[in-house]
Amino acid sequence: MRRLFVTAVFLAAMPVCAAAQDSTAVVLQRARDLYEQIELERALPLYRGVLSPSWRFDVTQGQRVEANLYLGAALELLGQRDSAVTHFRAALERDPFADLDPARFTPTQLEAFQAARQSVFAIGVRPVTATRLDPRTGKMTFAIATTHGAAVRCEIRLANQESGFPIFVGDIQAGLREIEWDGLLPSGQLAPTARYAFVLLARSGIGARGGNTRVTDSTAAYFDVRQEYAALEDTLPDLGAADLLPEQYRGSTAAGDLWKGLGIAAGALFLANVASNEELGSPKEMAAVVGVVGVTVGIASFATRRGHNRPENIAANERRRAERSTANAEVRRRNAERLAQTVLLISPAAGRSN
Repeated sequence: MRRLFVTAVFLAAMPVCAAAQDSTAVVLQRARDLYEQIELERALPLYRGVLSPSWRFDVTQGQRVEANLYLGAALELLGQRDSAVTHFRAALERDPFADLDPARFTPTQLEAFQAARQSVFAIGVRPVTATRLDPRTGKMTFAIATTHGAAVRCEIRLANQESGFPIFVGDIQAGLREIEWDGLLPSGQLAPTARYAFVLLARSGIGARGGNTRVTDSTAAYFDVRQEYAALEDTLPDLGAADLLPEQYRGSTAAGDLWKGLGIAAGALFLANVASNEELGSPKEMAAVVGVVGVTVGIASFATRRGHNRPENIAANERRRAERSTANAEVRRRNAERLAQTVLLISPAAGRSN
């Protein structure tokens, strides 16, 4: 029985816990329903409760903006213009993209909201969305907003630098504006893989009039760029000495020929001393002839080869170098074709890169 009782209590508490975790959203939905039913006096306490510092549950930035917008709209319908403008202004300070749909709100509410726009200068940049950008065919967009007309400068910077290059400079009106970028640097090259910042610098078009105390502002959205392309090939290394034939006769080769000639002469003299066949003529005379021929050939070879070029090897090496150069040229051509198809992978990034 005790176990059943504990289980029953636990199951009964589950809806309460779920409602507590989602209580801000539940209250805002109830307040919206009351607003739509024109039960403004009942909706106001709910919105004020969500905005109160004593509210016990978490409130997101978007929920605070929504509460201020509807509270301002309700107060305007009740004839409390100043309070309505105050809450509209609070919404715009938190989110410059905040707006009222003309199809759902009255002209007087829109006028109060416009008055709030004029009294506060706030700017915003929406977080970058993940994009696969082909610079040859498309562009990516950055969404910016100002509460009223302003002179703006939009820059792309490396995230750890204090300056960059502009992609838009000019005057804009209040509300949403999209700024395009093709992913190229001023040099025309693709943005390399790195972390970047889209920086919005703005100056109010109405200065400090209408209660607006801020005339300049800046904000940024950070994003990562990664180049994507097909795998590249490596070029072949230059031919080294081990890959080529010797293009000159070495001194040792010529000297070897000379020593061979001398060896032939010495061998002939040795054989002459041991030979005894008289029919072959005088052994010593024949040895002298052979020796002279050997020495002559050795000297001639030494004289013609030492330090001289080897044309057949030079030609063979030139063919090898030409073949290697042609192969590398083809590798570079294929790599260039692959790099020409590079796309940029854009992804949002939080904070500042060190």
